[in-house]
Amino acid sequence: MSEEKKPEDQNTEAQNTDEAVNDPNHLPEDVPLPPPSLTRLVTTLATQAMVSMGIFPNPVTGKSEFYLHQATHLIDTIQLIYDKTVGNRSEEETSTIENVLNELQMLYVAAANEKKRRDDAA
Repeated sequence: MSEEKKPEDQNTEAQNTDEAVNDPNHLPEDVPLPPPSLTRLVTTLATQAMVSMGIFPNPVTGKSEFYLHQATHLIDTIQLIYDKTVGNRSEEETSTIENVLNELQMLYVAAANEKKRRDDAA
């Protein structure tokens, strides 16, 4: 039978986690990861592209920043994976990559327009 945690134990755990995150000498735990897959690879690259387009804040600075050359490189990398895996993908993988590419291309146009708007306003 599992032992139920008391509220004060949970608060201590949260405080320890906060302290660990803010401690530059703290190393993250080596947690088990899900098995690699084509879909997971593509979505990881897509997430990085979205950070580069300012859609998600930069995890280091906490700010939305535009690195459109980096975003282009990541989108092109996903396209390369798509092109090089023809005949070796499941229908689900094909659909996922096509949807990711379409979405990223639309987001790129919006990010480029937003960057231009901000640059013009500065």
